[in-house]
Formats: sequence, structure tokens, C-alpha cells
Amino acid sequence: MKIRKNKHMKTTLDQIAKISIGASISRYSKKYDGEKQKIDVLYCTVDEFYTREGDIAKDIDSKYLTQKGDVIFKLSEPQVAVNIDENSDIPENVVVSSKFAILKPIDVDSTFLAELLNSGIARNQIQKFSEGIIKQIKKSDVEKLKFEIPSMEAQKKYVDTIQLINKEIALQKKLIIENMNLKEAIIQETQGVE
Repeated sequence: MKIRKNKHMKTTLDQIAKISIGASISRYSKKYDGEKQKIDVLYCTVDEFYTREGDIAKDIDSKYLTQKGDVIFKLSEPQVAVNIDENSDIPENVVVSSKFAILKPIDVDSTFLAELLNSGIARNQIQKFSEGIIKQIKKSDVEKLKFEIPSMEAQKKYVDTIQLINKEIALQKKLIIENMNLKEAIIQETQGVE
């Protein structure tokens, strides 16, 4: 696929997405006296999102739960994003903590937006805003991120290509792990370990 530079105006993120911050988990769990429920809560290692069950207020506002089409953006370094869709590892109705921004895209493909936020283009802008030892970015800074947004049709084409590349990357990572395990097994065999 030939990628041409588009002559689009740059637009700030707050013009293409409704941005909010997740729930204060301590307020909805430890400090909450009302009825609680077992529900999955979103976490992120360096760059991988995962869920873990937690005791959270039964009446937590649904705006703090993942919904199809959302893009979840980690506010601390390294900043990474994931979109919530049928292909996502993160399902709907997972509690999003205040460590994340919840972006609801407006006239932009959620997968395209997540990939954009995971790009070097975003990282270069984020670096200017990051503060403190942990390098956290504020909601107001997330809103100021600027991107060129191609047409929806072009976004879909880019997303199709990016998804193929992501599948190839995942396969390569799996192969590397298998080869590392094989190498370790060979070394252990030389030492009489079974």
C-alpha cells in the first residue's frame, strides 16, 4: 500500500473525541460503604492492557465502564492506547480507573485513533507535556495533542494494513518466545536437567 502525505489541517484531539478520566478506584472500592459487586478493573503493565477482578461499587456510573468504540489511553509513561471492539483483548463493561483517559471518537475510526496515539508522532508531542518522575500527562494536555485526520475511507484502508502488520508482529513475538524456550531447553539438556 502506497502511503501518501495528506494535506489535511491538524486538529486537536478534543475536536475529534470526547475525553474524560476514569474513576477514582479507591473511592469506588476501599472507601465505598454501599453495596459492592465483583467486576473486572482495567490495568496496564508497561504496554499491555489486562483486567483483574475487584470489589467495586454496584452503582458505579456507566461512564467509567469500557464501551465498544472507546479508546482507552494510559496517562503515565509509557503512554499507550487500546481501542475497545470485537477484536480487542479488553471486553466491554470493564471499570476504567483514573490512571486512564477514556476517549469517545467523533467521526474518527477508534482503531485508527488508538494506533495514532501509539505512534511516534503522539509520543513526540506527549514528551513535551509529561511531568514528574513518573512522567504523567494531564487530561488538558491530552486534549491538545494535534493530528492530521484523513477521510474515514482512508482511515479504514490504513487500519486494514496496520492490522495485518500487527498480526505479523504478534506471530514474530510468538516465534521469538518459542526460540528462546528452545534455546533454554538445549542449555538445560547439556546440564542434565530435564
